[in-house]
Amino acid sequence: MTIRSPRYALLVLGLAAACGGDQKKPASPDATSPEAKPVAQTETAKPAEPAHDAAPAGDKVKVVDGPGDDRFALRITPPADAAVGREGVVTVAAVPQGPWHINLDFPTKLALSAPEGVTLPQPELAKADAAKLDEKSAEFAVKFTPTSPGDKTFTGEFKFAVCQDEACSPVTQKVDFKVAVK
Repeated sequence: MTIRSPRYALLVLGLAAACGGDQKKPASPDATSPEAKPVAQTETAKPAEPAHDAAPAGDKVKVVDGPGDDRFALRITPPADAAVGREGVVTVAAVPQGPWHINLDFPTKLALSAPEGVTLPQPELAKADAAKLDEKSAEFAVKFTPTSPGDKTFTGEFKFAVCQDEACSPVTQKVDFKVAVK
């Protein structure tokens, strides 16, 4: 491609300068990257706060923290006693850490895939479906009904954003958890 006009060159330079304008430095190297990252998974014996109208969690809460990621913790609380033919609720929550808070303007959503032997009436939950959404957490109560016994593995993506004074950071977090069905 050849540049036929000096005006065209000036326009391109002007646009390039405008796009790269006065940007603040992101709080972390990937603060603007919405890429999904694999995470380390651990089980903990801390009881979690149950979602509104959710069954008590018991003492089995899965806490998922990204390697070196101090922006948020992902808390997954399965039902205490899932049984075939009976509706259960799993709570999936993003809890910001330190100076970070949930961005309430971001189109927060949770999309899950139901494993074989499980009916998931609403596989995609939007911001309006959240059990709790404030600056301290983004929490979804996921309803499901098992049709067969065994360990059922749910997978999906949780999209939300956390912010602090200097920057906002969109997050696409892979989600996977098991529910034991009797």
